[in-house]
Amino acid sequence: MKIKEIFLVSIIALFFNNSYAQETISIKEKSWYVPDYVKTQFAGNIGLVSVGVGYQLFNKVLSSELLYGFVPEWASKADNIHLITIKNTFPIFRKEIGKNLTISPIAGFTTTLDIGTNSFTTLPSKFPKDYYVPTAVHFTLFGGVSVHKDFMNSKLFKGADLYFELGTVETYLWYALATKEVDLVDVFSADIGVNFYF
Repeated sequence: MKIKEIFLVSIIALFFNNSYAQETISIKEKSWYVPDYVKTQFAGNIGLVSVGVGYQLFNKVLSSELLYGFVPEWASKADNIHLITIKNTFPIFRKEIGKNLTISPIAGFTTTLDIGTNSFTTLPSKFPKDYYVPTAVHFTLFGGVSVHKDFMNSKLFKGADLYFELGTVETYLWYALATKEVDLVDVFSADIGVNFYF
């Protein structure tokens, strides 16, 4: 299945989830390691497409996620890229905008480890000492907006977020601020994603 098709299926599930009949289920206290939601994201400096699980912490003040990201060879113009990311998102505030619908500006940061063959954590011996900094670990900063919908009549998911973000990698930002060769607007990229809550 192509990446666009995977993302499209996620979006369709978001909007048609309310068609499921409501069923009375006894709710048990879940274990701490069971995630609160699953997610899929398109772009955003953590892979062309990324998937993973997330946890809402500190009374929903922080959402923390573990994600696997992938960039295929045709998009990277090199080898396939495999990424592991820890993403942390903070809702700035929440505003109800309709029945079972909430909008929230969000901000956050990620830590990403490239586990493929395109980067390194220690400098290869072929380079002079201190010639390059390690390229396998990156940090991103982002801000955006998230729309959350509760599903009152669903037995599959309790709710979902659809979000849009704009962010940058720390090295891109450093180059934009430290040199005149890179414009600040050129270092930002957008992403879109969906969270499905259990």
